[in-house]
Amino acid sequence: MIPASFTFLCPCACKEITTLGLQGLSTQYTSPDANGEGLSVRRLTLTDFRCYNHQRMALDARPVVLTGANGAGKTNLLEGLSFLVPGRGLRRAKLAEIVRREQGEDIDALQPPARPWGVAATLATPDGEVEIGTGFEKGPDGKRDKRIVKVDGEVVKSQAVLADYVSVLWLTPQMDRLFVEGPGPRRRFLDRLVFGSDSAHAGRVKAYDHALRERMRLLRDGSKDEDWLASLEDTMATRGVAVAAARLDVTRRLGLHLAADTGVFPGAALEVDGPVE
Repeated sequence: MIPASFTFLCPCACKEITTLGLQGLSTQYTSPDANGEGLSVRRLTLTDFRCYNHQRMALDARPVVLTGANGAGKTNLLEGLSFLVPGRGLRRAKLAEIVRREQGEDIDALQPPARPWGVAATLATPDGEVEIGTGFEKGPDGKRDKRIVKVDGEVVKSQAVLADYVSVLWLTPQMDRLFVEGPGPRRRFLDRLVFGSDSAHAGRVKAYDHALRERMRLLRDGSKDEDWLASLEDTMATRGVAVAAARLDVTRRLGLHLAADTGVFPGAALEVDGPVE
């Protein structure tokens, strides 16, 4: 039986983090048992990730609260979990920025292969356990850094495959102005909602973004390859409309639930405003 509470030290042993199972903390909360059905993380391993040299956590199906002093590494653990889904994680950091640094060490000055970071997790799902791993591979000779993804030990072609196994949504203090500032963060937030019911959405978003970047590069370089431009614009049109349709569908379904809610919080009306939507 895995204990409901355990403690581990940060790398410098100056702070500690305690993970505490929620079972029994509230008489109004009913926690699933340790072998409960549904999706849960049973083991999480971080290697050379932020402040962690090597950290392994064994968990069960119950919810977990992380407590500890500022700088103990709580958010780093959550960031590790956020790499179990497609995207750049909850901090949207560059891959090389996540590598653990020794005191005074400049990661950019290291010659390839630089120290890689890795996140590995064992997931319990209704269909059985799944092993997911992802990590950083420094690009040689000035090429782009790569994020490598493995599922059950096999390298997959695209991180979009992760959406078939895990859906994660997060709210951070940096997102408190989500509905006030620019549309980019709102689109990303909405896309993560879509991932929960449509795993193929991640691939469509990636294809659209890739075509958009390629088109901008060709125009910036003054390319006269009209066929290539037309192909990219066709991809943007087809993928873009599919992305917009999925966003609208999730917004509509979520709006129906919010409008029907009779709880203590007031209802909310949702809509997407855009040239296509």
